[in-house]
Parts: sequence; structure tokens; C-alpha cells
Amino acid sequence: MTFEKLEKEKQNKIINAACEIFAKHGYKKASMKDIAEAAGISKSVLFKYISNKENLYMKIFRLASDSIIEADEISYAAEGSDSDMFSLMRRNAKTRLSLFKEYPWIYKFAYTAAFDNDCFVKEHVRRELENYRKPRFNTSELKSEHNNVYKGLRADIPPTIAKQLILWVSQGYLEEKLFKDEIDPDELEKGFEAWIDILEILLKGNNKSCD
Repeated sequence: MTFEKLEKEKQNKIINAACEIFAKHGYKKASMKDIAEAAGISKSVLFKYISNKENLYMKIFRLASDSIIEADEISYAAEGSDSDMFSLMRRNAKTRLSLFKEYPWIYKFAYTAAFDNDCFVKEHVRRELENYRKPRFNTSELKSEHNNVYKGLRADIPPTIAKQLILWVSQGYLEEKLFKDEIDPDELEKGFEAWIDILEILLKGNNKSCD
């Protein structure tokens, strides 16, 4: 039986086990034996579904990449008049963090993969980054959304500076939580929402309170 023909629950057990073991040990030190044990199956059974570690890593990496891109697309495509950057951040956080509920280790896996020194992994990361950077929206729509998303900012803060600040806060928050293996989706979303509120106060300069 191929992996794709497995029940969704069994697929997810293997996916989550692989994400966890690869995230904790890196590609080179992770073993199919450890992944099988984490998934609650024997190594021989795992090899019936996945031929080798390389194929399993490629499958998990593709899933992580596609899932993250899809989450971003969903948040960008959401309709509504609340199209400023803070609303976009909140939508993006919800769609991205919803992945944790199905794949608790997927972001830790993606994060560690980006810093894995193995040549096999480096080549995969390079190709996926190129794929991620390809335009996925109509250029005119992107330009229109880019103009709208920065509305309401303080006049003394250039959009480029605001964007960089948001990137640093977003990445720094998630990296710290992943480093500590704090991957509960509800707690992550709650904590990130608090940071978005603070950024909105600082960058909009309005009278919104923090309580």
C-alpha cells in the first residue's frame, strides 16, 4: 500500500512523527527507526509506505512548504473592508496557526530545515524558496492591496520601516516559541494577538488602550 492510500489519521501520525524527529535531530541524525517509533508503528511497516528517508523528507518538506503558502494565500484572499496590515496579520496568524492543530511540529520542522547544513536539505530549501517567491497573484491586484494595507499608519513612519518592524516581531516571536517547543496553537495565537495590538498602537499612534 502506498502512503497516499493510507487513512488520513495514519498519514497524519507518520507526518507528525517525521516532522518532530527531523525538527529535533536534523536530517542526518534522524532515523526511520525513531520516526516509526514516534508514529507508533514498526520500521518495516514504515518502509512499506515510504521507500527511504530521502523520500519521506521530501514529502514532509513539500507538505510544509505548500501548507504555509496556502495559509498565506487564504489570508490574503479573504474578503472584507478590514484590509489594513494589522487585520492582515491577524488573518494570517489564524490561518497559519490552524496548521498546528493538524500538524503540531510542522513549523518547527520548517524552521530547523532552513538552518540544516546537510547538502540534500540545503538544495531542497533553495528550490522551495524560489517557488515561494514566484508571483501567485495578479500584479495589479497586488499593487492595489499593497497601497491599501498600509493605510492609517503614522505619517512619520515610512511603510518600509513599519514592514521591517512587523517582520522582526513576527519572526522573533515565533522563533522564540519554537525554540522552546511551545507549539500549542491557541496559546501561540493569543500571544501573537497581544503583539499585534502593541504594534497597532505604536504604528498607528491612535488612542487605543492596551487593557
